[in-house]
Amino acid sequence: MKKFFTLLTFGLAVLGCSVFSSPAAKPGPSPAPVIQASPTLTPIPVPALTADQLKNASYQLVFQDSHKTVQLTNGVYQNGTDPASPDYADVTLAEPMAFGDLNGDGVGDAAVLLAENYGGTGVFVSVVAVINQNGQPVQSGAQTIDDRPILNSINIQNGQIFLDATVHGPNDPGCCPNQPIKETYRFINGKLVFTSVVTKTANGLDRVVTIDSPAEGSSASWPLTVTGKVSIAPFENNLVYSVFDADNNQIANGPFLVNADQPGGPGIFSLPLDLGSAGISGPVRIQIEDSSPADGSILALGSVTVIIK
Repeated sequence: MKKFFTLLTFGLAVLGCSVFSSPAAKPGPSPAPVIQASPTLTPIPVPALTADQLKNASYQLVFQDSHKTVQLTNGVYQNGTDPASPDYADVTLAEPMAFGDLNGDGVGDAAVLLAENYGGTGVFVSVVAVINQNGQPVQSGAQTIDDRPILNSINIQNGQIFLDATVHGPNDPGCCPNQPIKETYRFINGKLVFTSVVTKTANGLDRVVTIDSPAEGSSASWPLTVTGKVSIAPFENNLVYSVFDADNNQIANGPFLVNADQPGGPGIFSLPLDLGSAGISGPVRIQIEDSSPADGSILALGSVTVIIK
């Protein structure tokens, strides 16, 4: 019996050592950390310009030589009450206005008609491009239209401003403009430039310059040939061409002839140009103009922008 208890005690001791000397259980893999996704920021859309903003914005005067900046209130600025005073000024926004994207950023810009009077009968009206900068109106280019024009319409389409008006012809009295005109402008690098002008003859025919080749926005290389047509041949069949670089600097210009079967009839033109030796490349604007021999005003104008490689 003593031997049995001895063996039992030995067995229990061995079992206890086996249990307590077993290696510790290996820890399982740690759970992956939870990464909090950053919230997606939705761009806040820039609101289009409003008529109220335009009527209460600052404008740099176009016709006045000093080109000072004035603040309009409800579409009006006035300095002094006596039109005979040398510092008198009456500036207003004429109707109508136009709204649309002018610089291709997808934000609503505007075009307004600024009328300036400095005493006397003259009221000098200009079309002004107003660019939307973070929801605020900023004047960004202008072209004078005429003294006391009749304003029919203005609108913005495809990044261009279209104006329909009646202006003074060479023989029109100051009170009574009688020359219908359609002008198109584009905002390019901080300037408002003509892209087309159409006027009417005394018997009501449209005077148009059309550029057929090269196509608008096409690529080309020097030398190139500009071809097109005129609905009415100019005085002595003379047209004037101008070439502008991407910064609107005139880099070439000069006269050339239209081929027309009879004076005042339709005509065609072919103008060879080669500015390769001048190293001109990138976008260039080629402008063809028919000017009045009486006062130098534009009777018709066509233009095309070409990418020179």
